[in-house]
Amino acid sequence: QVRAEIIDYFHKTFTLSEKLHEMFTESPAFYEKHERLRHPPIFYLGHTAAFYVNKLHLGKYITERIDPVLEMQMAVGVDEMSWDDLDSNSYVWPSGAEAREDEQRATEFLQKVLNFRHEVRELVDGLIKTRPMEWPVQKDSFWWVIMMGIEHERIHLETSSVIHRQADLSIVQAVPTFPLCDQGRFHRDPKSLVAQSTPPNRLIPIPAGTTRLGRAWEGTTTYGWDNEFGRESHREVPAFAASEFLVSNREFLDFVEAGGYSKKDYWSEEGWNWVSDMKPSAPRFWRRTDDGYFLRTLTHEVAMPWDWPAEVCHHEAAAFCKYLSEKTGKTIRLPMEDEYLRLRDAVPTDLQDSAHGPAWGNDTPGNINLAHWASPCPIDHFGSPIGVYDVLGNVWQHSATHIDVLDGFATHPLYDDFTTPTVGEMHSRIMGGSYLSTGCAGATRDSRYGFRRHFYQHAGFRYIESERPVVNSASPYESDRQLCDSFRFHFDAPIMGESFHVNLAEACAEALTKLGVDTSAARIMELGCGPGRSVLELAKRGVAVAHGADRTAKAFQCTAQRVLAEGGRLRWTNYLEGEHVAKRELSAEEMGVQDLSANVQFFQMPDFSAIDTQKFGDYDLVLCAEPGALGARDPLGLLRNAHSLLKPGGLFVVGTQYEWAAPSITGAATGEEVLAAALQRWFEPVLEAKDLAFAKAETARKADCGVQHVTFWRRRAEAAAAAESVVARPERAAKQASGYIGQALYDEDTMVSQYLDFHYGPQSQYPAECARRCVDIAKACGVHLGRALEVGGGPGRAAVELSRAFGHVDSGDYSATFVDLGRRLLKDGELSWRSAVDRTAGGTVTRSVRASDLDIGSVSFSRLDAQALPKELTGYDLVCGFNLIDRLADPKAFLFEAKARLNPGGLLVISSPYTWLEDFTPKDNWLGGFKYGDNDGPTSYVGLREFLVAQGFVEASAPEDLWFRIDELGNGRKSQQTRAQLTFWRLQ
Repeated sequence: QVRAEIIDYFHKTFTLSEKLHEMFTESPAFYEKHERLRHPPIFYLGHTAAFYVNKLHLGKYITERIDPVLEMQMAVGVDEMSWDDLDSNSYVWPSGAEAREDEQRATEFLQKVLNFRHEVRELVDGLIKTRPMEWPVQKDSFWWVIMMGIEHERIHLETSSVIHRQADLSIVQAVPTFPLCDQGRFHRDPKSLVAQSTPPNRLIPIPAGTTRLGRAWEGTTTYGWDNEFGRESHREVPAFAASEFLVSNREFLDFVEAGGYSKKDYWSEEGWNWVSDMKPSAPRFWRRTDDGYFLRTLTHEVAMPWDWPAEVCHHEAAAFCKYLSEKTGKTIRLPMEDEYLRLRDAVPTDLQDSAHGPAWGNDTPGNINLAHWASPCPIDHFGSPIGVYDVLGNVWQHSATHIDVLDGFATHPLYDDFTTPTVGEMHSRIMGGSYLSTGCAGATRDSRYGFRRHFYQHAGFRYIESERPVVNSASPYESDRQLCDSFRFHFDAPIMGESFHVNLAEACAEALTKLGVDTSAARIMELGCGPGRSVLELAKRGVAVAHGADRTAKAFQCTAQRVLAEGGRLRWTNYLEGEHVAKRELSAEEMGVQDLSANVQFFQMPDFSAIDTQKFGDYDLVLCAEPGALGARDPLGLLRNAHSLLKPGGLFVVGTQYEWAAPSITGAATGEEVLAAALQRWFEPVLEAKDLAFAKAETARKADCGVQHVTFWRRRAEAAAAAESVVARPERAAKQASGYIGQALYDEDTMVSQYLDFHYGPQSQYPAECARRCVDIAKACGVHLGRALEVGGGPGRAAVELSRAFGHVDSGDYSATFVDLGRRLLKDGELSWRSAVDRTAGGTVTRSVRASDLDIGSVSFSRLDAQALPKELTGYDLVCGFNLIDRLADPKAFLFEAKARLNPGGLLVISSPYTWLEDFTPKDNWLGGFKYGDNDGPTSYVGLREFLVAQGFVEASAPEDLWFRIDELGNGRKSQQTRAQLTFWRLQ
């Protein structure tokens, strides 16, 4: 029975969507942007079908696609950030102008999309009929994906109708499936008796009471989107009074005639910006001519129905409430979510006994679900037991609540972008559904949708009177990469080792105790605090005052405004591989900082070497130990002025890797001595220094690692005699590697020495281990150890190691510098280079490698382009590329080349951390890790496997992870550590 119901529901939904598009009378109409901020109708016609294929493929329920180009191009809609955020991308379908110029092309592409829809219908129908039925449906089930596709299409049925409603009347026609309501007080003249007979609004008292918010995934028998689920909560809602009716066109006219669109005081800042730019003078679907007022419906223009609800955006609804407050002297506003639910609880609207939501039959309790009309109806048509009309349906109702997720929220694994982009201050809840809300869209009590406040939907509003303040604490999911990486470093579980910030705070608290400082009375300040985890940890350890300062406020503002606020939580995005991400959320309770706001403050200090001592000072502890904080700007200036923040006897804690450059200081041969010389006038060393390791994750496989040398200094009561003597060191202005883009990065001197360390230095392991595993797998597979080719081999350590087992090895790299180093090793028998030990004192170490110590076999080095290998390089038993494919413009070109060079049965070995960057590889050429629309493409490993299997390879052995480390300093305190994946493929 359930299977039959779902089949019927699927086909009705698919057909209903196509019926909506029958309102267009010509092909070019499908390509016009009838709403300038949205896609044209042709996109949505294909998008809803492509959604099924993309989600089924993502869930591995199907392996073959129908039309990959359409499925990618029609994967993502437009969620414009503002009313002037126009979409300028190019697409496979013609533009409106192109469609009018070439109507045949427009018609052919339209037919292509319709054919695509037909194939999708057949695919989904077949799957529904043949897959094993499960009941109740679980969220990780095939059946949940089918319901997701159906409900997604029903959402777009409604949003598309809003777009179609703005099409020119000359290109639309009536469709019987979408009837117009013929009831209402229609008249062109607002002063007519007809218009004046519109029911006046009044306030209906709603008593205080409890309402439920949220439901659990477990045990649900009705489909819902992810934001409906979490921990169920019950809220006490104070008494309020609600308008008996939705605000009618006639009631809203009072606001228009009172000059509401020209009075800034009625509008929020965001709303007034919208008014200033868009210059509205009435609701969008109103028409005023010399003949009077008219209303645009889906396919008609009718004399104004004064007793239908006014359809407006959120800004207009909120402005009306301010106008009415001024007019009546009452506190009038939009309802919050829980206040609306108090109204909803009084109406028996949730007969949730079907797989797809309410099954009301002939008793639909409102103008909803297309049960009556495809337009609004009079505001006094559908009453409720509490005397409030249109609790459900007619038009959506704007609210004062920003969209947020519930405690315990988790994204659906196949649609992780449904909710999270809407969380925060930019989207507000709409409630109750409209005449075109079908399925679970608005009809179920727990549905939760948010739209941008300038966005037009079939939406109106009711108002309430209440002295209760509006509370919006929705914390958005931060997506700024730099901020997200900082939050991940400060607050998430470390990619390796222990939490640096917890260990730092513990070291500081321990130092205060050892020096006899009463922690409960201590005042502390952290310079360069970033998001402020160390500040919070010290506050948790009981200091009286915990201050943090940074040169920019954006990181700690999130902590102050989101974590330390009531109900605090922090949400951010962890970047995993390419565009693949994981959403993270931590509450103040989970951090253990829910009661710290009274003694924690953050401040912006543009220059730590010029501190405002009138505002800041008398601290017991000042620390500057966040990785990179000391060296960010004028480190010596900071060190010489830090005493001004401390009371005599106060403790200064400094952490550094000695990665920052300083002028020469006479007698200072190491970074530690430079630090001591800069501090000696006002400080004396105390306690034993500590080494604190850290790992700042950049992706799931790559981290910026280091060891902070943390030293402790007690402030003198008076300054000692100056001893340091500074001498300029102009050579310290050498270019930093971070300033280079793409291949040029690998030819810079500093990078060359780092790669020589990586290949031949005392910590080198990875290149030799890659070679060893190639030999092991080749032997295990019975591959002849004749000739091997390494591409992207750098200075050549892996090729040298391979030459011990293979008859001959050809090694090539695009960098002429690296090729020359390999040749010099063979010719001269030795390589030597200088590596920086610490940049602070300018210390270096000379390192060398001798060919005689490497037992080198037959090997040659040449400059090669991995994407266009010389034709004479062929007949290999092994082709390998380590840390190569994600640094090529076209990795598939290399894989084609590799196949062409291999003997049958030969081995291809690829190692990569899959750190795709568009500086190296255009996104269209990534093997995986990309997104198309709201869908994650395959992981890079899966994409690599699919490509190579299609080329005739089989996987010769299971993938292996190998860590590698590139030291930026010879002191071992600064490195890049990466977990590469080694994969093995044999050509059949």
